[in-house]
Amino acid sequence: MEVPSLFTNFFAVNNPDSPPARQKTKLRELEHRFWQEHLPGDDDDHSTAISSLAIVTGLTKAQVSRISIAFATLADLPELKALQQKLYHLDLSRLITISNELAGINPDNLAGADAILTEYLTATSPNQILPSPASIGRKIKEIRDLLDDARATGSRGTQDDSSFGVTFSPDGTAEIGASVDAVDGHIINDAVTQHAKKNDLTYGEAFSDILRNNIQVKVVLNLYTAKDLANAPVWASGIGWLDAKTGTFWSEKANKEQDMDAAAKISTDKHDPPPALRDALIGRDGTCRFPGCSVPALKTQADHRIPYEEGGETCLGGIGCLCQHHHNMKTDGRVTYLLDPFSGIIVWLMGDGTWAVSEPNGPLNPKNARWAQTVAQHRARHHKRWVKEDAK
Repeated sequence: MEVPSLFTNFFAVNNPDSPPARQKTKLRELEHRFWQEHLPGDDDDHSTAISSLAIVTGLTKAQVSRISIAFATLADLPELKALQQKLYHLDLSRLITISNELAGINPDNLAGADAILTEYLTATSPNQILPSPASIGRKIKEIRDLLDDARATGSRGTQDDSSFGVTFSPDGTAEIGASVDAVDGHIINDAVTQHAKKNDLTYGEAFSDILRNNIQVKVVLNLYTAKDLANAPVWASGIGWLDAKTGTFWSEKANKEQDMDAAAKISTDKHDPPPALRDALIGRDGTCRFPGCSVPALKTQADHRIPYEEGGETCLGGIGCLCQHHHNMKTDGRVTYLLDPFSGIIVWLMGDGTWAVSEPNGPLNPKNARWAQTVAQHRARHHKRWVKEDAK
């Protein structure tokens, strides 16, 4: 007897009951097979083959080269390759992201990265939303942190440092670009946004005003970590999991602690959740919960699944994070959802009759809690190894 798709786990891009999903899966399979057949082998003249493929496909040589490297990377990930050849759920943009983010990884860590990445890209719910290229990139960063695998970092302090630059325009303006640590970037963005809104300035004017006049803006950085786990990783709201060094650095600067277990149990008869419940909601959801939306939960609104005016409860099991756009869609009745109060999983019901499953992305959901435990155990093992080596 065939098992109904409702009771099997799959990504929405592979939905067997959706004709567009089936057609798109076939297209991805055809494209995958095309590149697998025509990309140069180890004994071929790589440069000539790439040029020839660029001519017949209409792509640039750089694009074909990135695809070639992506398939070479996939060949080094046998578990993920087997899953891809079974589902064909990963398009070229995701394969290229995987290749880019794994660049330079220690070959000894490839097997571990392959296993974790394959698990991550295996559906755990029916009609689950496939992680975006950006989400996959963040996950690989977390994996490399877990495996203590060094990633290339930009040079600092040289005159030709590409991490900072100013481009002057003939119209009298200048564009400023900088590559900074994610936490610093979050702090700068929050400070500029606050100052701009408070003083009716453009973001550029607010940025210049802060620097020129040494204006102090209070920025709150919410960090989440498991206190009952030694060596537990740290998750920063609006950023995600931090590496061990960064997590320790910012945790030591924290001046207030809050029990998220207690916060998660808060219920109020008021419309707006109190700050502690709001923090628990952000910690559960991580981002806007609409399928495919990556707006950080910090910038979303707390939506009552059942409208507050109709008796909806203001508690963790009754609210979800939605950005302004998707909150409006839900309020207008174009979409609705069902929320599991225990797992935080949401089943979205679209106006055209289709549905999709959205899993929470924050550190307080069960899946990320297990990830935190894995990281803590790994760090503990390595700490013991380092102690033994230092004692020799």
